[in-house]
Amino acid sequence: MGGTTDDQPAGGIRASDAERDATVERLSRAAGDGRLTLEEFSQRMEQATAAKTRAELDPLVADLPAEAAAAGALAAPASAPATWHVSPVGGLRVSGPWRMARHVIVASIVGGTWLDLSEAQLAAPEVTLTTVSLVGGTRIMVPPGIRVEPSGFSLIGGTRVEGGPEPGPGAPTVYIRAFSLVGGVRIRRSGSRGDRGTPGDWRADRRDWRAERRAERRSRRGRPGYSFGQAQAPAAAH
Repeated sequence: MGGTTDDQPAGGIRASDAERDATVERLSRAAGDGRLTLEEFSQRMEQATAAKTRAELDPLVADLPAEAAAAGALAAPASAPATWHVSPVGGLRVSGPWRMARHVIVASIVGGTWLDLSEAQLAAPEVTLTTVSLVGGTRIMVPPGIRVEPSGFSLIGGTRVEGGPEPGPGAPTVYIRAFSLVGGVRIRRSGSRGDRGTPGDWRADRRDWRAERRAERRSRRGRPGYSFGQAQAPAAAH
């Protein structure tokens, strides 16, 4: 008894590259529809690209709507008003579960923008972040499989994209438009494979990034700021 039948080998039917790619595309659409957080998308994308059989691919999309339903969702109106966050001093800091609108605009005189997209849900497959400040940079933590397109202007400060492979076509995309006199754009895109050797090591990058944020907050303690989500400090007791 070799554990096989005439119809199907042990372990199930082998998955093709096209089937793996189709699964990743379906996951990308689900992330763009806000059905998956970017963290969930990254985890499932890693499993899909490593899957050897169809049986490994099927559970990754079992809780997602059928393709026809997804196509209907894409027909929803694409226009939506921008979400504004205005803080004269302090900027914007966000982490934990949160929903990123199609267009987020951050305006401040002094203060940067810190975003951890790991647990974010995107309102659309393509979203835009616009930051305007006199002094303040933009720093973003991005899990694997997310495309980031930075642009803008800074008199002092450049643009850096650190770590991780470039995602393939059809990946959820975050456009970053940063304008400031002093302050650049730094994007830490953690790798799913080869960045540190094993899938899932991007979580270590996220811990490092958060430790770096805590150190910066300590150095700037006493400066007021604006935040929401899990990044918001609890109100003082009266």
